[in-house]
Amino acid sequence: MTSKTRKAGGNPGFTDLALDECLDCMCYEFRKTARVVINFYDDALKSADLKSNQFLILVAVGFMKSTNFKTLAEFLGIDQSTLARNLVTVEKQGFVAVKPGKNRREKIITLSRKGKQKLASAFPLWQKAQKTLLDKIGADKWHKLSADMTEVADAAREQG
Repeated sequence: MTSKTRKAGGNPGFTDLALDECLDCMCYEFRKTARVVINFYDDALKSADLKSNQFLILVAVGFMKSTNFKTLAEFLGIDQSTLARNLVTVEKQGFVAVKPGKNRREKIITLSRKGKQKLASAFPLWQKAQKTLLDKIGADKWHKLSADMTEVADAAREQG
């Protein structure tokens, strides 16, 4: 059997895979870029003792005033189990309050006074990081890139 011979069932063998195609993969590029950008914002928020995901949760809850898990997860673009894991940290730190909603299964999330103070101290750090990147790539390019990323996400959602 040669390396070009297909296995039973028509599946290609390892040597038949054009792995170089994966180097132009949207998933690869998005993940690689996301890691670098997340690390950049994590570093910027370090003196506030916040990670970027925690900061974004505080921003979302502060923006929405009061919300439930499902709405917050949708707003942040993450699943509810990921939100629950991330929310535990900010809840333990006293930045958010999680209380029962209208029914037993619903939980309402609000920003605590301590969370508002943390957000107020972290916000200028975020502003500086945001300005640094915007100055580097330009606001117009950022808005086009943001629209393009939304288009890719919408296309992926349609297929999923």
